[in-house]
Amino acid sequence: MPGVTTNINKIVQPESDNSVFEIKDIGLLLSRVLSISLVIGAIIVFAYLLWGAFDWIMSEGDQEKLKSARLKITHAFIGLGILALVWLIWSVVINFLGIGEVSGLWVNFNLNPDAGSTLPAEPPI
Repeated sequence: MPGVTTNINKIVQPESDNSVFEIKDIGLLLSRVLSISLVIGAIIVFAYLLWGAFDWIMSEGDQEKLKSARLKITHAFIGLGILALVWLIWSVVINFLGIGEVSGLWVNFNLNPDAGSTLPAEPPI
């Protein structure tokens, strides 16, 4: 086409907006550490729950083994509740302070006042 000059050999690199490994400030670091800790905690809780279920199946009617298995399952559900409570408190604090929004496990910090943050652009005089 006449008048169109484009370089089709140019490689366009995607802009990295919010990579897991790209840490720009302490808040983002804290968010990533907490999010990864919650995932690891959930995996541990699930493994402990499976261990309790396996012990329950293998108890073969032995009341002592059955009691131990029931206790493991109970502790797994308590751990799951604690993880959910930590995530809930984290979400409420972030939303209450207005410094970010929670989407799934990740917290998207919005510290740029021009981008819709509730933080004032300049301090009051």
